[in-house]
Amino acid sequence: MSGSLKPGSVRSAAHLPGVAFLASAALALSGCGGGGSTAVQGGTAYGLANALGKLVTQGFSVSVTLSGSLPINGVATTVTGSGTLTYGAGASGTFNGAAALLQDQTLSGSVTAAGQTDPYTTSVTDYYATGNDAFLGEVNNTANGAEYDVAQSPIVYPATVVDGSSGALGTVSRYTDSTMSVALGTAQVSYSVKTDSTSSGSVIVELKELVYDTQNRLLETDLTDYALSTNDVLSLVSASVQTTNNGTLTATAQ
Repeated sequence: MSGSLKPGSVRSAAHLPGVAFLASAALALSGCGGGGSTAVQGGTAYGLANALGKLVTQGFSVSVTLSGSLPINGVATTVTGSGTLTYGAGASGTFNGAAALLQDQTLSGSVTAAGQTDPYTTSVTDYYATGNDAFLGEVNNTANGAEYDVAQSPIVYPATVVDGSSGALGTVSRYTDSTMSVALGTAQVSYSVKTDSTSSGSVIVELKELVYDTQNRLLETDLTDYALSTNDVLSLVSASVQTTNNGTLTATAQ
């Protein structure tokens, strides 16, 4: 497609589960054991860490629709599309010189803008600590260039959460490659839990990532919403990426 609509037009930042596929994106799937959900004062406790650990180990695949607005030839243009988001099952590997569990995350499909349709494929690889699935970092190669991201401390999600809970999770340092000699900035990762209006047996866990450059200027906001059930199962609801220069893109599970 002419006009610069290509994978990477919306930045790939997958430090949190879900957005990985959008820009290649999303948020770290961290876990640290944990058991089933139990009733506690103030509401039901949901096993977030255990559920995220399952995603890292088992992976999943889901059909998504794409929607948003991107600048094409300097004009904000509506974008639609569809595809399949796949998180591969965790496999043994290494990251930053140490043993790790790796997970490939891929979005394959097509996008339509200004009357033209193009194939769309983007992917990243996330890395987790062996033993507790804490997020270690990510390797990302897109049309916008490579990125090598390292958690300043392994990111571990709470064992359990309740409706209304929230908190900061950690900071990711962004570099151009594994030498970590050229810094790109940082990303701040957090979570919040809210009521699931479609089901009384689950809550919505929203993972948020704020991406900054080396001057601490906000470049991008990534949001991924998962439905978390009482039996510690996460199901993708939607994921979105909004950048300061390249518009917005949202993937919604079908």
